[in-house]
Amino acid sequence: MTTIGIPGTSLVVLCGPAGCGKSSFAGKHFSPTRVVSSDRCRELVSDDEENMAASHRAFKLFRCLIDQRLALGRLTVADSTALTAKSRRDLIALGRKHDFQVVLVVFDLPLPLCLERNRSRQRQVPEKVIRMHRRLLDRSLEAVAGEDFDLVYVLSREEMETARVEIVPLPVEVPLAGPFDIIGDIHGCCDELEALLEKLGYHRESGVYTHPAGRLAVFLGDLGDRGPRCLDSISLVLDMVSRGAALYVPGNHCRKLQAYFSGRKIKVAHGLEKTLRELEGRTAAERERITGRFMELYGSAQPYLMLDGGKLVVSHAGIKENMLGRLSKRIREFCLFGDTTGEVTEDGLPVRRDWAANYRGEALLVYGHTPVEEAVFRNNTIDIDQGCVMGGKLTALRYPEREIVQVAAAEVYYLRGEAGTSWPVYTRPAAGWQKETVKEDLYR
Repeated sequence: MTTIGIPGTSLVVLCGPAGCGKSSFAGKHFSPTRVVSSDRCRELVSDDEENMAASHRAFKLFRCLIDQRLALGRLTVADSTALTAKSRRDLIALGRKHDFQVVLVVFDLPLPLCLERNRSRQRQVPEKVIRMHRRLLDRSLEAVAGEDFDLVYVLSREEMETARVEIVPLPVEVPLAGPFDIIGDIHGCCDELEALLEKLGYHRESGVYTHPAGRLAVFLGDLGDRGPRCLDSISLVLDMVSRGAALYVPGNHCRKLQAYFSGRKIKVAHGLEKTLRELEGRTAAERERITGRFMELYGSAQPYLMLDGGKLVVSHAGIKENMLGRLSKRIREFCLFGDTTGEVTEDGLPVRRDWAANYRGEALLVYGHTPVEEAVFRNNTIDIDQGCVMGGKLTALRYPEREIVQVAAAEVYYLRGEAGTSWPVYTRPAAGWQKETVKEDLYR
């Protein structure tokens, strides 16, 4: 049996020739209100679903109905042939507009079967049209792998008959209730991190911090850069996550390190140069090991996490309430960088809007990214980045207690706005480690 897993906030695009059974499949697995049919829209606008002259207006209605359902956060099934790249692009754009997952289900049935099924239908499609549809399907099967779908299912006749559709949670929905200790931006302040974990009651056994009462640490990203022990901070978090003693969401500095490890040419600045100096001092084997472990962690990380049944949300830079329960590139960018205006300060840092001032979500939202002097609850949000690397404090929020636990920085390691410089460092292209100066700046 084939299981088709579909997140609850999805636009499901059905793709296949006339006579393949798309509409029957939709009727079997989805409630009628969830299915928006192009044939039904043609009938609604012209009283005749076979009136091809009404197709232009019918597809306007088709897209409008989908748009309105997605605006209300409703799972929607787009029932049309979707055999052209443009038709699929239009539907993908609708899904992205509302930060929905876009799932493609392709019905790959042989031409003779489609023709046979068509002959048994009350409303028959001309044979030449079905033959044309099959040719378009062959082209589509070659193209869809490069299109912007989140999930693609290609079903044979047998799989269509035995398939089971299951509404599944998004990977950001983690079925853990806590208790948690949420820790803000570390930035290589490993001495302070170790002191904070001990203050929270964690014990180090076999080199890994765990809590005797089973509490979980939740790290809000930006593990390295700027501080004196960047690689130690990264390794500590890697070990805790691997042991199941911690959760992690990435920060913008994490993304920049991931881009660097991927071999992309980036500008080494804003603290990354400190992480890379430490890396340069390690052996080739150590560099490979750190790189591999970090890339695995980052690759499996989600931009935000919904915990305790959605009562708690954690993200590096925050998230708006209408983004919760959804995933898209736009949401990932927001979680990494906050609500940026596109402008930069004199120090070259991005100007950000105060999104938390308008947050009205029921979930407690814990974030960092932007250093503030004190951790204060505001509109059911709290920023726990108190700028430890700049001489402030490393902060943890205990949940559900809502208790703030802090450790003061031992010293000032990095000044706000301190300029980074291009640094001849080791990059890691496919050919191996080599020296070069990299240029692209992903800090924003």
